[in-house]
Amino acid sequence: MLNPPPAPEPDDADLAALLLIRHVELALLRLFGEGLVSGTTHTCLGQEYVPVALAPLLGATDMVFSNHRGHGHYLALTGDAEGLLAEVLGRQGAVCGGAGGSQHLYTGGFLSTGVQGESLPVAVGAALRRARDGAGALALAFVGDGTWGEGAVYEALNLAALWRAPLVVLVEHNGIAQSTPTERQLAGSIGARAAAFGIAHHRSSTSEVTELRAELAPLLEQVRSGGGPLVVELDVPRLGPHSKGDDTRGAGELAELGARDWYRARAGASEERFAAWDAKQSALVDALVAEVLSRPPSDGRARAASAAPRLTPVPPPSAPAGPERVAENLNRALHELMAADPSVHLLGEDVSDPYGGAFKVTRGLSTRFGERVRSTPLSEGAITGVGAGLALAGERAVVEMMFGDFVTLAFDQLVNFAAKSVSMYGRRVPVPLLVRCPVGGRRGYGATHSQSPQKHLMGVPDLDLYELSPFHDAVPLVRHALSTGNPSVLFEDKVLYAERRFTGDTVDEVLHWRLDGGSALGTAVVGPAGVERPDAVVIAPGGLARRAVGALRSLLLEDELCVRLLVPARLYPLDADRLAELCGRAPAVVVVEDGTPGAGWGTEVAQALHTRLWSVLRAPVRVLTAADRPVPAAPHLEDEVFVRNEDIRRAVRALAEQASTERASAEHASTERMSAEHASTERGEER
Repeated sequence: MLNPPPAPEPDDADLAALLLIRHVELALLRLFGEGLVSGTTHTCLGQEYVPVALAPLLGATDMVFSNHRGHGHYLALTGDAEGLLAEVLGRQGAVCGGAGGSQHLYTGGFLSTGVQGESLPVAVGAALRRARDGAGALALAFVGDGTWGEGAVYEALNLAALWRAPLVVLVEHNGIAQSTPTERQLAGSIGARAAAFGIAHHRSSTSEVTELRAELAPLLEQVRSGGGPLVVELDVPRLGPHSKGDDTRGAGELAELGARDWYRARAGASEERFAAWDAKQSALVDALVAEVLSRPPSDGRARAASAAPRLTPVPPPSAPAGPERVAENLNRALHELMAADPSVHLLGEDVSDPYGGAFKVTRGLSTRFGERVRSTPLSEGAITGVGAGLALAGERAVVEMMFGDFVTLAFDQLVNFAAKSVSMYGRRVPVPLLVRCPVGGRRGYGATHSQSPQKHLMGVPDLDLYELSPFHDAVPLVRHALSTGNPSVLFEDKVLYAERRFTGDTVDEVLHWRLDGGSALGTAVVGPAGVERPDAVVIAPGGLARRAVGALRSLLLEDELCVRLLVPARLYPLDADRLAELCGRAPAVVVVEDGTPGAGWGTEVAQALHTRLWSVLRAPVRVLTAADRPVPAAPHLEDEVFVRNEDIRRAVRALAEQASTERASAEHASTERMSAEHASTERGEER
């Protein structure tokens, strides 16, 4: 039998890239040992040949998603050792300003994130954007074998297969996930799992750059030409620990892996040529390390990067043709937005015609806008990630949760990816994503379809929270939410959908209203006309506004109390200064929400007002919430859980009485003090 011909030697570019990655990784381990690298760092020792083989097969319009072990991927695709070292060492010139560190790197076509499986749904969104261009571009996501325990992987593969997205999932299979052998974590095989979705699978164990590139080139071309997604599984050695020194493998196993190291085999190059390049790249990295360490600490500003998507302005909305119900207003908002901006996509369960969404808010959209509207499987986490991927790729995305309760299934994509992407990549990546959440009860749906989960998303940096009310127009509100560059959530109380919006400037014969500042985000100010200093203030968002209006009317007509209602459109970030001003020096404030007690929006508002109005308030701010239990299905039991008109009225009346008593007591004490001072002065004059 003839011996196979020897593999061709790698060219200079491949050899230089391989050795650059190796010496950067060795330098980072050394620097960590010297206490100069904080946190953690995951090296790709032994796996460098994978991204080097791939790099020439990827174009400028492709998008690459990497993971916690992504230094080699970044260096092979960008060659930017200086930016990477500065980022990990927290020095000026850092590619993400030092905010990303070892695991979170971004340049226009490359992004890495540290949460396993998180990037796959995002990559599906980016792939859809590239498919829409029709230029043969693709998205490629690196994952490890341990990632196949994550549910996000299967949600993403299902969507990619259904939509034939140009997605390549590249699995670096090294047989161990952190410290646990893969055979103890992965049932079956990766190939069988890909096949279950009808996705093509290719497995290779070569460590030769040119050979691997030749294997992958036709496979990637098939994806580019519309062949659907692809899973590539590569058997690769991981020579180093998971991170730093946490390696539980024995000496024999490590020696066996070391024997497969391309570095030991000189990557197939001649000894002399390999030694020359090895010395050159080692010296280059040493010089870069010394130069980067001489720089001042990073100031948090990212180095300029190319290809960061920019948001285009959205044309102004039109006026409604006549009175609208809240659901009709939302439907018009989506129609006008998608007509005005072809970059807007809508994703959600059963949102297409003829169904048009569980609450009929998306009627007519799929008929009018085609594949920009996609009904999805039950995959709340994945569709939120897809929306984030579309947004990251320069589009805008609206994701509908069928019920707001299910937003907890998308928590990782919202909190750990979409919101953090705004700042952890150096504030260069706008993420115009809006997640719509129908919330609240009074529909008899029971505990898992009736919650008000707003508080669970409060306080997340760069995640904006809004709540629709009958006083706010959804058209400018939705447009605003998609123009800030921050991901956002719009809460919509289900009981409002069938109700008519308030228009004009009157609620009824005794109550008037206005939008503070006249903007879409303005707080609605409701109350008797001409009252400068109300007896009390009620602050209630969303669907609670209707109940609060009923309480205001009773308080005015039956209790002779002039009460002001404030209905904010934005829950977070809270404009506490302006909210305090709108309280108009009222001595009593009641904050109302439909969430359960404890660490809620109402508590946040109360704390903010206490710090700003302590010299004005005559009683502590009262917070009314739903009962501290799940929402029952039976109507009479459900009614006991939520705040009612009468609850608001009773709380305001009690607080106003307490404030009046406190004021009278303070005035009496002031009078006595003045009398005492006057008497003291008179005695002094007599002496």
